[in-house]
Amino acid sequence: MITEDTILKIIKCAVKAPSGHNTQPWKFKFENESISILPDFSRALPVVDGDNHALYISLGCALENLIIAANQFDYETKVTIHDSGNETFIQVDFNQIGETVKTDLFSFIEKRQVTRKKYTPEKIQKEVINKLFEDVLAESVQVKLFLSEPEIENLTPYIIEGNNLQFNNKAFVKELVSWFRFSEKEVLLKGDGLWSASMGLPNMGRYIGNFVMKNFVTAKSEAKRLKKIISKSAGFALFMVEKNDPVHWIKLGQAFQRFGLKATKMNISHAHVNMPCEELPVREKMIQNFQLKEYTPLLLIRFGYSNPLPYSYRRNINDIIFKS
Repeated sequence: MITEDTILKIIKCAVKAPSGHNTQPWKFKFENESISILPDFSRALPVVDGDNHALYISLGCALENLIIAANQFDYETKVTIHDSGNETFIQVDFNQIGETVKTDLFSFIEKRQVTRKKYTPEKIQKEVINKLFEDVLAESVQVKLFLSEPEIENLTPYIIEGNNLQFNNKAFVKELVSWFRFSEKEVLLKGDGLWSASMGLPNMGRYIGNFVMKNFVTAKSEAKRLKKIISKSAGFALFMVEKNDPVHWIKLGQAFQRFGLKATKMNISHAHVNMPCEELPVREKMIQNFQLKEYTPLLLIRFGYSNPLPYSYRRNINDIIFKS
């Protein structure tokens, strides 16, 4: 029988997963020999993620961490995705065996982070790229890579167009600012959100932070910043699903988390540049112009070499777990 102490250790690994604006939109329910991962829609992002695809991608990331952690404690897992139409959730059943086949990715769950800074101009060797994406994707989840200068130049206008649409949208800016944590005191209190230090910004307090975000951060200033970041990136990975529904969003999350853990193992940084996937008109242009056919692009990730930034915080485990 799986102990409560082991359950807590496994869930603490699961919640190290990334989520949009670090909202951590999940709840965990423990009963008998299973854990359910449930969506927490009170932490949804209705402006930037109107259909909740990013929310379910986050649940998939948490699921992948959970499976890896369970195997580390010698538990096999059986995953069932319950898709009722109104709410999709994940059930993971545990079966203890003598010894499971473990992955070395477990030790990188704590170390993985989204590194939101300029990367060094150093390119990543082709054989390293191949290893980075080896065994990451499933048949229903694919990735399109942008590695050469011409490929990245072709991608850049979509990033800038998505950025301009978002930062010219007052509702988007308001939602983004609401999840900013402008001081260590604030992030310690809440345990979530985008901590300024983890984005390479100074602590400035909410009053000054709000003033700066609303008066000095514009579509134009962000576009200028993005162009510098893009030019310093070694490559981009566009994650896509064969079917645009919660089940496949969860599978994409698992694939992305495997990528993130492998990248961490290889000392490769990564971060989201998801604007062209979040803005539907731009997404449709990418599908047509990049000839993606039946695949829907939902996640755009840049990667390269850099030093880490301070880590994002996580909420108290007691706030996200409950027993039946």
